[in-house]
Amino acid sequence: MNNLTKRILVGVIAGPVLLYLVYEGKLFFLSFSAIIGALCLWEMYTMFEKKNFFILKRTSIFFSFLIMATAYFALDKLIYLLLLFYILIISFEVFRKDKRNPKNSFISVFGIAYITIPLVLLNLLINNYIFNVVLYTIVLIWTTDTFAYFGGKAIGKTPLSDISPKKTVEGAVIGLIMCVVVALIYRFIFIPEISIIDAVITGVGIGFFGQVGDLFESILKRYVDEKDSSGLIPGHGGVLDRFDSLIFVSPFVYIYYTYMRFLIN
Repeated sequence: MNNLTKRILVGVIAGPVLLYLVYEGKLFFLSFSAIIGALCLWEMYTMFEKKNFFILKRTSIFFSFLIMATAYFALDKLIYLLLLFYILIISFEVFRKDKRNPKNSFISVFGIAYITIPLVLLNLLINNYIFNVVLYTIVLIWTTDTFAYFGGKAIGKTPLSDISPKKTVEGAVIGLIMCVVVALIYRFIFIPEISIIDAVITGVGIGFFGQVGDLFESILKRYVDEKDSSGLIPGHGGVLDRFDSLIFVSPFVYIYYTYMRFLIN
């Protein structure tokens, strides 16, 4: 079974499950986000261990769960928990007897900022907005990834970046254009409550930042000399490999639909 076949089979099985959890939202999506966040953090911290960093993985992942639960049940207390994590993770490093390195703390804090906080933002959106923004976002990410991949395969000739040599400019442009097209189609069929301008900006933002997020994760993998974040998902690599774009675009989506769209429309 080749890699593409594995990718399609996993997508056929996992896709409907993900869409159901996103559609239901609330505690369903919170539980899913907490698990995904923990797996992504574990993969990222494990990758950095290969460069002789020794992150407090279990402590950081425990705080990731606490942060997501606090944001859901007591959002106004979240800042205190984040400050507590910051203080404790540095204190633990100070009192370590071996493998002490200030970069261990930096990587722990970065993991929470890079992975956990964006997932918190998605939970805030999915439970507090006039339509399911997260579902819209996921559909557009899938659109970008699919058309960028097959467009690049079909006509791609110009390398996009030495970060990921297989990606092409042509594929990236096709992915971005089709993301905007699908954003508009989805708007007309399912969410007429947002404007055409909203759909275009959403499509451009997700089509662009989704691909940037994928490239950024590639930088992390190249730094630790790894092809995938793990081998957990057949044909797809690791969990972080599959959710890197969603994690990266969520701050853009949150800022736009919480603040910016009301200024533009």
